[in-house]
Amino acid sequence: MAKFADHLIHHTIINPFPGMTRLEAVLGHPLSVRVSSNESMAEPLSPLAARFGSEIAELARLYPDPYAFELRQRIADRYDVMGEEVLFDSGADSLILLALRLFCNVGDTVVCSAGTYPTFRYFAQGAGVNLAEVPYQQEGSLLRADLAAMVELAQRSQAKLLYLANPDNPTGHYWGAQDIFNLREQLPADTWLLLDEAYVDFCVAAQDKPPQGILPNTLRVRTLSKAYALAGLRVGYALAPAYVVNKADQIRPQFGLSSFAQLAAQTVLDDRHFSLQLIMATIAMRQQLSVKLMTRGLNVLPSSTNFVAVSYESSERSLAIQQALWDAGVAVHCPPHPAVRHLLRITADPQALQDKVIDILARR
Repeated sequence: MAKFADHLIHHTIINPFPGMTRLEAVLGHPLSVRVSSNESMAEPLSPLAARFGSEIAELARLYPDPYAFELRQRIADRYDVMGEEVLFDSGADSLILLALRLFCNVGDTVVCSAGTYPTFRYFAQGAGVNLAEVPYQQEGSLLRADLAAMVELAQRSQAKLLYLANPDNPTGHYWGAQDIFNLREQLPADTWLLLDEAYVDFCVAAQDKPPQGILPNTLRVRTLSKAYALAGLRVGYALAPAYVVNKADQIRPQFGLSSFAQLAAQTVLDDRHFSLQLIMATIAMRQQLSVKLMTRGLNVLPSSTNFVAVSYESSERSLAIQQALWDAGVAVHCPPHPAVRHLLRITADPQALQDKVIDILARR
């Protein structure tokens, strides 16, 4: 079995402020008088009430449930797992950083693709780990993680963790469930798999269904930013074995997910039609954008996300196109890693279909 960071293995850390929801669960009855948390009085009337309504003002005044119990149970019911196997935090990024803190010591080796989601590299550098990168594999029109090479490097370097974005950002490539099962099976038992599934909600075809349930020695990170339109509220969750969630709960900031973010997340999760409609509209927009770009002779990578990536002949070309778009008031993303700087990533959005955007992207 893979291990936690050395200082966490035999150390149980007790949360000094577990919140009202957990306290009521332990006591077995509700607490109607709340004078334990040094929260503000409701008077005088908050200006938030005038602008956003009294419910928002009250949510802002009171500390949130540190464990997001209601959200955990909703996700557990949806994916047929236990609530103890679900972890919520302030966005997928926070969960990625939490995973590095949870599993890695300073100097440990972690493996990823060269140029994958740059925030992982950003956090890894701050965590003091040794980042070992594997070049993407070019196969026809596909630019994808080289899983075999990543496994080999993890074995050779005794890596503590392997990070895989699936679908990948910025290439958009997606590995199916069997590929992920095989990856986990081939990795050393003491190498954690950090599976970033931020875009997996867009993998709706029957053959694209992600692995179900909890995978051994694996932490699966997801978000409500993309398919639920909550990017500004920073709501992310992870699926992992219960003992991993329990240890993660011991070291994360206990009030990272605000009361309003929790209520908003409950609302969008309860409305299945909303997310499905948004997902299908996004997929249709992505297809429309891809066709329009390919019609102009651009090399568009296949995508299983809410964006498309255009591959140019050189990084000089992509950077020149990005600058021209900036000059025209258009923001597109060029990945910062030299290995993928020849890509431009464009979000599937009606604004991307504007003639001025397409014309500059296709400029020769």
